[in-house]
Amino acid sequence: RMTRAPRDAAIGRVLEGVVAAQRLLANVRRRPFAQLQLSSSQLETLYVVAHSSAPVTPGALAARLGVTAGAVTQLVEGLKRAELVAQRPHPDDARSRVLLLTDAARREVDRFEAQVIEDMRGHLAGLSDAEVVELGR
Repeated sequence: RMTRAPRDAAIGRVLEGVVAAQRLLANVRRRPFAQLQLSSSQLETLYVVAHSSAPVTPGALAARLGVTAGAVTQLVEGLKRAELVAQRPHPDDARSRVLLLTDAARREVDRFEAQVIEDMRGHLAGLSDAEVVELGR
């Protein structure tokens, strides 16, 4: 285990990388859902739903975003009106609902991510496959 100073220096390098990644994302040629002027919370919701390995319930989304159930209700209602998400019964608990991307939202997320991945490939070229997997974790 690292001592505090080297660990803090490593955390600083992680922060530097996050800032660089934010700059890269800010400069992408095209924004996802740009015509809809979504809030950052709405965009984050779409990406949580898109990448979750488990069904995303409103409660799980609230916990992930660090917001109240009422805030999630407002987020989801706006995304439903924009036809980006739908709610369906939970596959394992009929009393609960899960959020799903609409086909149009899935296509937009996939197109945007493909573009960003292409843009980032060069920035991560110095990392091994194992390092990229670790960075993803």
